[in-house]
Amino acid sequence: MAEFPSGEWFDLLAAKANEHADELEAFGFSNIRLACRVNGLPDGDRTFGIGIDGYDVFSGGEIDPATWNADCTLEGPTVAWCEMVSNIGANGGADLQHTLNALSLAELPMRVVADDPMGRDLFFRFNQTLQEIFDLAAEIPTEIVATA
Repeated sequence: MAEFPSGEWFDLLAAKANEHADELEAFGFSNIRLACRVNGLPDGDRTFGIGIDGYDVFSGGEIDPATWNADCTLEGPTVAWCEMVSNIGANGGADLQHTLNALSLAELPMRVVADDPMGRDLFFRFNQTLQEIFDLAAEIPTEIVATA
């Protein structure tokens, strides 16, 4: 069982996505490096990396945002991240209130930040592929270890 949030969990998510490569290819070629910042953990904010290079999904595990060279960062409070992952696990995929788009479009409770508009655009351009990847978390036995 993988703990969320952890580098191991993101590694397993990338591996699971690569097991489903044929399904993800239906969404087309993608190229994005996404930093996922979980804010407000008891030991401070932590950032994890996941990316897509063509049809290959890769994990950076826990990353240093200064060296990961992310195109954009999806950041939000611990409770929002944990609720999203729990919802995906309970439903086999995110319900409409827990999709990456629903959680970030209004910039509450999550938001997408980037150094330039193109980086932010990549998140929304490849949003459906990213959602399909995160929905695969339903196949990862997960223990939510942080809720506040």
